[in-house]
Amino acid sequence: MSTSKRRRQRANREARREAEHGIRAVTDADLAQLLADVTVRDDCEHAVTRATADGVVLLRCTVGAAVPGGCPRDCASFERRRVGGLGL
Repeated sequence: MSTSKRRRQRANREARREAEHGIRAVTDADLAQLLADVTVRDDCEHAVTRATADGVVLLRCTVGAAVPGGCPRDCASFERRRVGGLGL
């Protein structure tokens, strides 16, 4: 038996074992936590929005402080958004 065939057979056995465990159900709380952890903070002075042609609104950081997943919770560039430029 060839080495590649043994590898395929081993991979198939492992896949069958993993399939027996099933997939855990995702709850609304899981999704809320995910969205809270990976979005740009909309209360930051450096957050700007842009709408695409298909109507999707994108929120991004103008100083580039956001990591690929979103803003870190303790971002050094965070400044609370001012209302009407009055600093409120």
